[in-house]
Amino acid sequence: MDMDRQADEAWILSVQRKLYQWSQANPDDKWRDMWGWLTDIRTIRCAWRRVASNRGGRTAGVDGMTVGRIRAKWGEKRFLEGLQVELRLGAYRPSPSKRILIPKAGKPGQYRPLGIPTIKDRVVQGAAKLLLEPIFEAQFWHVSYGFRPGRSSHGALEYLRRATLPFKRDQDNRRSRLPYPWVIEGDIKSCFDQISHHHLMNRLRSRVGDRRVTRLVGRFLKAGVLAEDQFLRTDNGTPQGGIISPLLSNIVLSAIEERYERWTDHRTKLYPHRKIDGVTAARSARGSDRKAGRCIFLPVRYADDFILLVSGTREEALAEKSALAEFLRETTGLELSPEKTKVTALIEGFDFLGFSLGAYWNKCYGFGTRVQVPKHKVADLRHRIKQLTKRNTTLVSLEEKLQEINPILQGWANYYRYCAYACDVFTSLDWYVGDRIWRWLRYKRPKASAHELQASRGPSQLRCTRTVWRDGFTEQFLLAMTPSCRYRLAWMGTPEFAMSSGEPDA
Repeated sequence: MDMDRQADEAWILSVQRKLYQWSQANPDDKWRDMWGWLTDIRTIRCAWRRVASNRGGRTAGVDGMTVGRIRAKWGEKRFLEGLQVELRLGAYRPSPSKRILIPKAGKPGQYRPLGIPTIKDRVVQGAAKLLLEPIFEAQFWHVSYGFRPGRSSHGALEYLRRATLPFKRDQDNRRSRLPYPWVIEGDIKSCFDQISHHHLMNRLRSRVGDRRVTRLVGRFLKAGVLAEDQFLRTDNGTPQGGIISPLLSNIVLSAIEERYERWTDHRTKLYPHRKIDGVTAARSARGSDRKAGRCIFLPVRYADDFILLVSGTREEALAEKSALAEFLRETTGLELSPEKTKVTALIEGFDFLGFSLGAYWNKCYGFGTRVQVPKHKVADLRHRIKQLTKRNTTLVSLEEKLQEINPILQGWANYYRYCAYACDVFTSLDWYVGDRIWRWLRYKRPKASAHELQASRGPSQLRCTRTVWRDGFTEQFLLAMTPSCRYRLAWMGTPEFAMSSGEPDA
């Protein structure tokens, strides 16, 4: 079975490499024959394995079927072969997604709608994504970081930090001029629910000429949702929660980067005699425009959240904010959120993807930029730990309580480990968590003396010089033991299908 899996993965990888290389070489052409690959049993098996290995495979759609139930009722082979026959005969029709509401973090009373497709629909979406992703990944812009293989929010933040860092010194050897003094914080209102199907399908058809594939994607868009036993049509938007939804949203939202092509990446305006690549040409254009006193706009996007750096005045930033809102309305059918889209001075700082980024003044070196942990995120973590260590939570053992708290601390530390002064924040949080556990033990054992409670403290198994709360083989996770440093753009991964120098055998 392992040999079959390796053979399937090698075959689909060769197909993806062929699609990626073709897309890079032919940015204005369409691929007209994909249906045979999409309905190949090897593609369907690869998509099934990714769905089955995900924790979401235990969640059922409107048909009530999970991965485990499918295996018990039909078996993997019979289910996948039946799905292949449905696709090839044209009898397959997507089912409506089951809608559930998820509370928004830090926003009481507000919920985020999430659609749960059936397992069968997830497998077909996964198969379609395996073939569509290489085509569009070859054309996505380098300033887009959301829902792309090998990219993350840390890469977007480091790119922003480096772009806003002053690069020219004055006569006093200090950097006193910011390259982008103003920032437009962009947020699209209900992005997944408001994407125009017409604009999305036009963009999809510009690169995919196989009508059977585009018709299948269109059926997913029109499948509808089932909310509280009531069927709702989906005339706009992509099925949020579906496997293919992030890719479709990136296809539409690439219009933002296209608007600022001159300062991002020269593609349609390349001169035949030019030897440099588009990104280098865009950097040169930014330099020449800055010398000429013209305003420059540089976008950095993560899914539907984006930052637009502005080198001009506040009035020019406000004018561009209005122009961008009109542009998105006409080209994508989307609207900017009025309360979340605002113009901010870089020296005042702004929040992006849960981080705080801004410029600071140093009397020796001048302006600098740094990414920091927002104070309200620290307060949120403290509040969460406090809720988990209240008087009414003492029915479990110390070991169980540590097993509940540690994953929260570890995930938080890994997310903010690349911030400036992260070690100081981690150290203060370690003290707070230790104090809360001490108070929790006092609630749990009110008659015990302080000496008896201190018996639960001991040297850490990972670093014997540190004393932590422990019970059995479980000990308190120390955030300060997480290595912190500055994130490097070179750490971003490259999709496996993009790492090929020769023509694949597909």
